[in-house]
Amino acid sequence: MAKVGEGDDRWIVKERTDGTNVAGWHWQEKDCLPWSKDRLSELMTGLQVEDKDKLCYVKVTSVDTVKGEAYVNIRKGKKIPGYEVEVKMTYEGEIREAPDGAVLEKATGRIDMPYLADENADEDPEIKIVALSTGTVDEKLREVMYSKGRKLVQEKVDIWRTELAAGGPGGDGPAPEPTKKAEPAAAAAAPKEEKKPKAKATSGKTLKITEKFYSRPADIYDSLTNPGRIMHFTQSKAEFDHTVGGKFMMFDGSIQGENLDLAPGEKLVQKWRFSTWSEEVFSTVTITFKEPEPGNTVVTLVQEGVPEEDKFGNHNVYDQTENGWKNLIFGRIRSMFGYGC
Repeated sequence: MAKVGEGDDRWIVKERTDGTNVAGWHWQEKDCLPWSKDRLSELMTGLQVEDKDKLCYVKVTSVDTVKGEAYVNIRKGKKIPGYEVEVKMTYEGEIREAPDGAVLEKATGRIDMPYLADENADEDPEIKIVALSTGTVDEKLREVMYSKGRKLVQEKVDIWRTELAAGGPGGDGPAPEPTKKAEPAAAAAAPKEEKKPKAKATSGKTLKITEKFYSRPADIYDSLTNPGRIMHFTQSKAEFDHTVGGKFMMFDGSIQGENLDLAPGEKLVQKWRFSTWSEEVFSTVTITFKEPEPGNTVVTLVQEGVPEEDKFGNHNVYDQTENGWKNLIFGRIRSMFGYGC
C-alpha cells in the first residue's frame, strides 16, 4: 500500500486545469467563437461571383459580424460541436462595359445569415441578400448575388462546419472535405414535403388607400388599364390584356399579374406582385371607383396578401408597395391629367 502523499500522480486532480471536477478529465469544452470569426472571414472575404452575360461582377469585401456561440465539447475523445451564430457580410459589385472593360456603375449590399445552428446542420442555411439602395444597378447586382452567390457562400459555410466538427482551432490535422448531405430516406420524405414556401397569396398584410380625383371614374379606370396611358405616366414598358384571366405588367415587368374581374369605371380586381417577391407569392388588389358628385371620383384600393419580406430578405415590402401606389401610380396619374392632389 502506498504511503500517504506517495500516491500515483495520475490520480492527483488538484493540479489539473479541470481539477475542480473530479471526473472532469473525461470532458473538455473549447470556445471556438474567436476562431470561427477568423475562419469565416478567411473563407468569405474575397469570394467572387460573376455573371458574364450580364457583365456583373460581385465580391464579398468583409465579414462584419459573427456573434453568438460556437464550441467543441470533447468527451472521452469524442468531439461534439455546437454552434448558434449570426453572420453579416458586405459585398461590392460592379457592371462593366465588357468582361475586361471599364467599370460603368457600382453598388454595395449586405449578406445576412441570421441563424446558423447545429440543430439545422442538415439543412441549407438561410441566406438573405440585401441591397443598400433601391436603384436599378443595386437590384441587378443583388439578383446576381442571390442567384449565383448564395450557393458559393453555402459551400464556405459547409467547410467551416466540417472544420468545427473536426475540432476547430487546433483540431486533429487538416479537416476533411465537406461531405454531401445525405438524401432523405423514402420513409422520411413525407415530412420534408410539408416545408412549402412560407408565403401564400392570402397571407401577409393588407394595404388600404383612398384617393380623390377631379375626373370621371372611366378616366381613372382607363389610366390603370390602357397600356398606352400606363406607359405615358410610368415612362416604361407596359402590357395589359383586357380579359378576365389576361396578364398585365408595368414598369418594365417590375409589376406583373393577372386580371380577376374587370368592370370598367366601377371595379378592377387583380392578382398582383412585384418581380422581387418570391415566385409563388401574389397579392389580391381590389380597386373600386365611386363618383359622389359629377367629376369627383373616389378611388378605394384594398390590397390583401402583401408579404412581410421579398425574396432577398428585405422587410420594407409594405412601405415600398404603399409608396408605389401613392407616388408612382396615383400621383403620376394626377400629373398626367394636369392637376395637383
